[in-house]
Amino acid sequence: MSIFNRHLKWVMLLASASIIATGKAEAQSSDQSAETGSESHGLTDIVVTARKQGAESLQRVPAAITAISTDTLDKAQITSIVDVGRLAPNVQLQTAASFPGFANFTIRGLSVNNSLRTLDPTVVVVADGIAFGDPYGTLVDTFDLGSVEILRGPQGVLLGRNATGGAVVLKSRLPADSFGVEASVRVGNGGRFDQSLIVEGPLNDRLRAKIAVLHRKSRGLSEDRNGGTIVPTPTGTAAQLYGNATGHEVRDDVVLIRPTIVWEPTDQVDISLIAEHVDATYGGNDARIIVPRGPLLSVLGYTPPPFSYEIDHDIIGRTKIVTDRATLEANWNVGAGTITSSTGWRKVNHDATIDIDATPFTLLHFPDNKNDSDQFSSELRFASSFSDRIKILAGAYYQHLTMTAVERRIRNTLIVSAAGPFTIQYQEGTYRQTSSNKSVFANVDWTVLDGLTLSGGARYTSERKAIAIALLRTCPGVGFDACLTDRQRRKGSWNDVSPRAAISWQANRDLLLYGSWTRGFRSGNFNGRATPAPAPADPGAGIGPSDPEKATSFEAGFKATFLDRRARLNVAVFVTKYDDIQKVLTSTQSTQTILNAASATIKGIEVEASLQPIDGLTFDGAFGLTDASYDRFDGLDLTGDRIPDPALAKQLSFERVPKYTATAAATYDFSIPVVPGDWSARVSYSYFSKIYTDLINTPQAVQPGYDLVDASLSYMPTEQLTIRAYGRNLSNTNYFDATQTPTWGIFGFGGSPRTYGVEATIRF
Repeated sequence: MSIFNRHLKWVMLLASASIIATGKAEAQSSDQSAETGSESHGLTDIVVTARKQGAESLQRVPAAITAISTDTLDKAQITSIVDVGRLAPNVQLQTAASFPGFANFTIRGLSVNNSLRTLDPTVVVVADGIAFGDPYGTLVDTFDLGSVEILRGPQGVLLGRNATGGAVVLKSRLPADSFGVEASVRVGNGGRFDQSLIVEGPLNDRLRAKIAVLHRKSRGLSEDRNGGTIVPTPTGTAAQLYGNATGHEVRDDVVLIRPTIVWEPTDQVDISLIAEHVDATYGGNDARIIVPRGPLLSVLGYTPPPFSYEIDHDIIGRTKIVTDRATLEANWNVGAGTITSSTGWRKVNHDATIDIDATPFTLLHFPDNKNDSDQFSSELRFASSFSDRIKILAGAYYQHLTMTAVERRIRNTLIVSAAGPFTIQYQEGTYRQTSSNKSVFANVDWTVLDGLTLSGGARYTSERKAIAIALLRTCPGVGFDACLTDRQRRKGSWNDVSPRAAISWQANRDLLLYGSWTRGFRSGNFNGRATPAPAPADPGAGIGPSDPEKATSFEAGFKATFLDRRARLNVAVFVTKYDDIQKVLTSTQSTQTILNAASATIKGIEVEASLQPIDGLTFDGAFGLTDASYDRFDGLDLTGDRIPDPALAKQLSFERVPKYTATAAATYDFSIPVVPGDWSARVSYSYFSKIYTDLINTPQAVQPGYDLVDASLSYMPTEQLTIRAYGRNLSNTNYFDATQTPTWGIFGFGGSPRTYGVEATIRF
C-alpha cells in the first residue's frame, strides 16, 4: 500500500467527523438566537480575493488556498515571502543556490532548482496584479502588505502560463480613510537595524494617499573567518590560488519606497495607482563545503571548517538589485457586474560578483554578471453580479517581457582535470530574449440547486519567444575583452488551452465539499547558459527550446467550521499527472542542460486546522504530504558511461520536495491585572522531512529531516505602541536548502541560523 493510500483513510475519517460536527452545529443553531455562533467570538472569518471575483470567504471558496493575515506576519516576524512558505502545507518558498534574490519556489512537488533565468517558474508571484516574469527581485518583502494568499495546484484559468504548481498572490495595503502615521524600529543580532515609516490619509472626500518607506540593514550571520586548514602539497598550487578574504557574505542593505493613491471619482468607480522602488544591496551567497573531494583534497590539501553557517571564500561577493514597478487598476461597477482594468510595468537591474566555488581558492567565480529586464502587462476583465445563481468571469490578458544578460565565469581547469598544470579560463555568454503572451479566459459558476454549484472555465494562451544568444564559452587570452560575440537566433511559439471543471456543495452554513479537475502549462524555454555542443553536432544544439510541460490535477476536499465557530478544518487531496517535465542538469563542471524527457504522478494530502478553545487562545496547524514518483525519465546518464539509464532515473526522488511538512503554532492574547495594556505570545514549530537537494539524488547532498522553533512576545501598553521581542530558529538548527555537486566537493546553500531582536512600533 502506498504512503498516499495509508494516509487517505485518516482524511476520510476527518471528513466524516467534520460532517457530523457541522451537522450537529447546524441543528443546534436553528433553535438558538441569531447572535449565537456569530463572529463576535470564535475564529475570525478569512476573506480572499485571488479568484478575481471580489472579496470571498475562504471557507466558501472550493479550492486549496492558504491566506496569511498581516497580524500573523507581524507576530511571526516574517519579513520576506521566503518564510511565508513555512505556514502552508506542501509549500517551499526558497531562494536559488547561487545568486541572492532569485526565487526557487515549490508547491505540490512542482519546482525550479537553479538560477537559469530563461527557465520560467512553476510557481508564479503576483504582486498588485503584476505576474512577475523575471525571477530576480521576486523575494518580496512583506512590509506593508495587506494580504498574502498561496494558491496550490494549477492556476491555468486564472493566471495562465507558469502556474502549474500554484501562485503566491500579494496585495499592498491601500490608504486608510483617516489620517495615520506608523513608525517602526527593529534591532537584532547580526547587526540588524531596520526602520520604517508609513503616512496615509484622505486628501479630500474622493482621494486618499499613502507613502510607505522601509530601510533594512544587517551584516548577516554567515561570516568568513578563514576557518579552513591547508596542508601544503608538493605542487604548491594552494598558495597560488589562495585568497584570505574575511567578512560577512550574506548581508543586506535594502531601501523600499512605495507611494499609493486611490481616487474614487464616483460611487461606481475607483482607481488605484501603486508604485514601488526597491534598491537592494546584498553580499554573495553562503556556499559552504559539506564534503570536499577531488582536487580540493589531492591538489590543494584543503579541509573546510566543520559544516555550519561559517563560510570560507577567497572573495566577498556583492549583489545589487534595483526594481521598479507600478500598477494602475480601475474598477467600474456597471450594475450587472464590475469591469476591471489592471495595467502593470516592472523593470529589474541586477549586477553581481559571486564566489560560487565555496572555497578560499579561485576555482569558479561569477564576476560582473549583469541581468536586466523590462515587463509590461495589461488585463481587462468582467465579473458579473446580476444573478445569485450564475457568476461569470471573463477577460483578456497581454504581457511582453524583454530580458538581457551578460554571464561571466572565471574558471580554473583544475575543476576539469586535476592531473595537469592548471590554467585560468575566462568565459562569457550573452543573450537578449523577448517573450509575449496573449490570452483570453472565462469561467462560469452556476448554482443549479441551493448549495450545489457547477463551475467550468478555460483559458486560451498564445505565446511567442525569441532569443539571440552568444554561447557561454572560453574567451581567447586573458580577461573578457576578446570574448566572442557572434550570436545565434532561435524562435519558439506555443498555443495552449487550459480548462477547469469543478463541483461544490455547500451542505450547510459551515460545511463545503468540492471536487475539481484542472490543467496548467509551463512555457517552452531556451537555455540562456547553453555551451557549444561538440562536433559534429550543431554548436547551438543546446539552446533549445524545450517543449512546454503540462500538469493535470484532480483535487477533492472539504472546509468545515464547527464548535460554535471555534474550530476550523480544511482538507484537500490531490493527484497530479505531470508530463514533459523540464529539468535542469548541472554537470560536475557546472555547465547546465535542460532535459525535457520525464513524466510523473504526484499524490498528496493537505490539512489546515485552527482551534480557539477559549477567548484569546488560538492553535493553528498544517500538515502536508507529497508523494511524487517518476513514471518515466529518459535521457539521463547516471552511471557515467554516456548512455541514458531510464530504469535507474525512474527511481529518483524529486529534488527539493520533502515528503512531509508540518507546522503548529499557539497564540495567546492576554492581560496582566497589575500591568496596564495587553500582551500577546506566539510560539511555532515547523518540520520538514528528508530532502534530496539535487536532481540525481547524490547521497551526501541529502538534507536530513529537521525542525525549527520560533517565538515572539508582544506588549501593547497603549493602543498606539507595540513592543515585540522575537526569536527564529531558536534551537539554531543547522540545515541547507540547496546544493551543488561539482568535481571538487559537495556544498550547501541557504538555511538561516538563530535570529533574535526587538521591534517597537508607534501609531498615531
